[in-house]
Amino acid sequence: MNFAAVILGVLLICALLFIAAIAILFLGLRRMWRRTRPDQRFLRTLIIALGLAAIALPYVAIKIGERRSVLARVPKPLEVAEIDYRLEESWGLGMPGDNETGFVVYRLTDDSADWARKQGSQLGNMLEGAKGAWRETPVDDSSDQTAIGQWHHYDRDSDMMAVERPKRHPATIFEYLEKYGFTISIAQGRDHEANQSIQSTGSFYSYGKGGSVTIIDPGRGKVYFAYAG
Repeated sequence: MNFAAVILGVLLICALLFIAAIAILFLGLRRMWRRTRPDQRFLRTLIIALGLAAIALPYVAIKIGERRSVLARVPKPLEVAEIDYRLEESWGLGMPGDNETGFVVYRLTDDSADWARKQGSQLGNMLEGAKGAWRETPVDDSSDQTAIGQWHHYDRDSDMMAVERPKRHPATIFEYLEKYGFTISIAQGRDHEANQSIQSTGSFYSYGKGGSVTIIDPGRGKVYFAYAG
């Protein structure tokens, strides 16, 4: 059986169960409403509040879960003060195998940024991840075919290189995100800031799941997360 069909079936069942639970809740609230008198304003207000909460709760729960998932991309022990910028797009039905592209900028807390700067060249050894997973910038985009495929996928196409790009050019976030042709329109200046981090010394980067790369810039107190998959 197709894996995507199984996932779709499970999601459909969960959606039906959720709709049934909401329907039962509102039938109960309706019954409670009919048992109250017009002068029982407090009880009727409470019933309305419960109904509104039932409608809002799923949305709030989804947003909280989504934010936790986004924050979990920043490696420990770094702490995030806020998400400065976020643009993520998906082409498909939200199923495994869909094409997705995203770029997120996190601003670290002052204490976390100070801690990262104090680690100097040892920061990579202090971050969460497998030994040797973190590399110092500038991005090594010419050491092997894997690196070239990540950052310069058009280098294998002589026709594209002749028209679009010089044979030797520094790694950029835009080219990383464009590797499968599903481009997103990053706000002006955001990509330039990330490019400075990956093209100069002082930052660290690591590849992750789903075609992702995480860049830690202690100097700016920022974390950049990009993926194309």
